[in-house]
Amino acid sequence: MMVADPAAFTEEEAASVQNSLGVLPGGMTLDLSNKYADHAGAATLGQKFYFETRYSANGKVSCATCHKPDAGFQDDRANTSMGLDQMFTGRHAPTVINAAFGSGKMDESCWHFWDGRRDSQWAQALGPPESPVEMGGTRTGVALLIYDHYRAEYEAVFGPIPELRPGGMAVAPLTAMPGAPEWDALPETAKHDINAVYVNFGKAIAAYERKIVSRNSRFDRFYAEFTAGKTDSAHLTAEEKLGLKVFVGKGRCIACHRGPAFSDWKFHNIAEPQLGPHLPEVDAGRAEGIAGAVSAEFNCMSEWSDHPDKASCTVATTSSKPGDMGAFKTPGLRDISKQAPFMHTGRLNTLAEVVDHYDQGGAQSGFVGMVDRDVQKLNLTPAEKAALVKFMLALDGEPLPPHLLTAPALPGI
Repeated sequence: MMVADPAAFTEEEAASVQNSLGVLPGGMTLDLSNKYADHAGAATLGQKFYFETRYSANGKVSCATCHKPDAGFQDDRANTSMGLDQMFTGRHAPTVINAAFGSGKMDESCWHFWDGRRDSQWAQALGPPESPVEMGGTRTGVALLIYDHYRAEYEAVFGPIPELRPGGMAVAPLTAMPGAPEWDALPETAKHDINAVYVNFGKAIAAYERKIVSRNSRFDRFYAEFTAGKTDSAHLTAEEKLGLKVFVGKGRCIACHRGPAFSDWKFHNIAEPQLGPHLPEVDAGRAEGIAGAVSAEFNCMSEWSDHPDKASCTVATTSSKPGDMGAFKTPGLRDISKQAPFMHTGRLNTLAEVVDHYDQGGAQSGFVGMVDRDVQKLNLTPAEKAALVKFMLALDGEPLPPHLLTAPALPGI
């Protein structure tokens, strides 16, 4: 008697693989708000800024502190991200890998942070330097550091830097930032000049982060053959194929983890409880993030955006909706093996625990808002759960060039 192959795909599953997944395009979504996004010189300078620590309050914290290249460009030191002087944020730092792709639609913003409170990578990069629990610095400190140590490199990319030390005296004290009396006392010209340098700092970091891309996984090689009609491709094992079958079928993963980056870039309430150290008792997620994006000083509609038609920016027409409460952005799954701990809480340490969370239909309490309808008990077998984990491991891409993973020589050190 013939025994059915548990990894054999039904027509519907095969169609889901072909139509709902895919390989990353050769280029990524253009960021019209950042005209330097794909500027090689900006990326080189941005890499230096990414590893620079001197603009933090204690001179020890950089972007790479919480988005560690040797840990999948996220923070594996605790369940939530640890910043200045061992202070903790209220969420786990998400990875930078593939963060620039977004939905792939030209006129759709790529939301950043778990709650999407910023609508571009460059705007996201401008938050941590002034966060009291992350870097504890100021935009004035960043601008003066660039003026003192990176002037030639900055001007090679962005043109003449504003005069921030007329007569040898700084235009503002290092403590000057919005909300501080030192900032309020500055003339508007000084504020504008500091902001101009600060914004370009963020745009350079974004140009570097756009190079942090995971490609050419074993799944990609399988997908190329599968979509060409070779359903017996050897690029995935039988167990991994079963995991893919569960992924697009019984496991319902495809509901959110779809597209070439394995993310729909949307926000979902997955019944993830606020359990564990360093977490607030309540986290409203996107419900608060959308307000942050709309009111952000440096969003796509702002004077600092390079977008040619700011009225068409996604944030211009984005508003909150009931499902935003307790919803968080779907993370991509490429190179997911490097990104533990998982979830916005950093509560789960293994992919097996993540699968169990969804298999149980999420937690019964400990979160706010209405759970997405696709989060429900799955009743996966032990073999199906193990296969699902194996499949996700097959999404690891080729290693990044080593020169992108280490700190370049920094001026003045």
